[in-house]
Amino acid sequence: MQLRERFVRPSEETAPAVVVSRQPILDQCERIVGFELLTPAADDSREATATLLAHAFGDIGLPRLAGSRTVHVNVSRDFLLAARPLPLDPAGVVLEIEADQPADDVLLAVIREARNQGFRIALDHFRAETDALLDYADSVKLDVALMDEDAIDAAVNVARGLGLGVIAGGVESRDKYGFTRGLGVDFFQGQYFAEPVIVTGTSVPTYRFRALSMLAAGDATSFEQLERVISEDPGLSLKLVKLANSAFFGGRHRAGTIRQALMTLGSVAVRRWATMMVLAGVSDRPSHLLELGLLRARLCELVAARTPGAEAERGFTVGLFSVVDSLLGTRMPALLEDLPFDERTTLALGAHQGPEGRLLAGILAYESGDFDGCVQAGVSLVDIARAYGEALDWTDGALVQLTA
Repeated sequence: MQLRERFVRPSEETAPAVVVSRQPILDQCERIVGFELLTPAADDSREATATLLAHAFGDIGLPRLAGSRTVHVNVSRDFLLAARPLPLDPAGVVLEIEADQPADDVLLAVIREARNQGFRIALDHFRAETDALLDYADSVKLDVALMDEDAIDAAVNVARGLGLGVIAGGVESRDKYGFTRGLGVDFFQGQYFAEPVIVTGTSVPTYRFRALSMLAAGDATSFEQLERVISEDPGLSLKLVKLANSAFFGGRHRAGTIRQALMTLGSVAVRRWATMMVLAGVSDRPSHLLELGLLRARLCELVAARTPGAEAERGFTVGLFSVVDSLLGTRMPALLEDLPFDERTTLALGAHQGPEGRLLAGILAYESGDFDGCVQAGVSLVDIARAYGEALDWTDGALVQLTA
């Protein structure tokens, strides 16, 4: 089958699930403005890119992967030459092209074609001295993990002088984020955003942290205790009753009280949703952290159901609470001392040990594009890939309910 045929008609393929992940790109206010699509490296870069795009644009679909946000896709020279003109809608798509490659007439022609189609071009792994393709770029991306501060500064100055947008990729720490932000970098990509920003005191009211502790106790919390702790928070009570009456849960039986909501939804669902609502109420933290936690929670739950020895409900809890340190501005060890998790959940969150801990480690690797690390954690790439679209859909639906 020709490369172009493979891309245009992915629905005709019966191949196993394609591994694709997304990594957020954030602006200076830490709002998600786009995603880079990630897939394992392959010997044939044309085939790898075609498979990724077929899956992203066909099987999963861009609305599920990115919503209204921009999508960044790495494309090799070989792919650009083999698939010209590019058979996809350029709206909201940025093509990332290696900055450090020979700018011969053939490559320049195909880049011009892509720009004429409406695609935006970002030069990946850009440095001040890699200027051959700058005339065709809309933005540049720096891999700041591989650059010292002088090299970063020089690259930003070159891009700024030409009026190009600047993306700092490989930002793995708050220190690196602070440095690049201080230079006027526009966008940021990396795991820095999940690193806790330690704050004095607590960013959650005492009564809500008490509710979080009670909810974290799981089955040790009785029906009556659950009802009481939720009733102490008028906002939480109202949201749960509203949720119980929503179309999301069928809305067959009208609930007017917390007890009726508990009866309608069941204590497990109420505990889960109440926890998410408490976390959604942390209004001074970036909203993408909650979105990330929801996606991790659902992925952990779905993959745990396919993983021997793992528990789906515990997997959901571990995935959701994996971002709570960042949401609350505290270190995970300190948080685990305050929350009444059992030993298995504590080890999963604190040390990535046990079935759910290894599962979390694999999903963390997957979301960062470290697919080898995912396999090393003992987690099936295929299981995550098959669950990914469903997890994205559930996360979008949950966010709608939490912000209603």
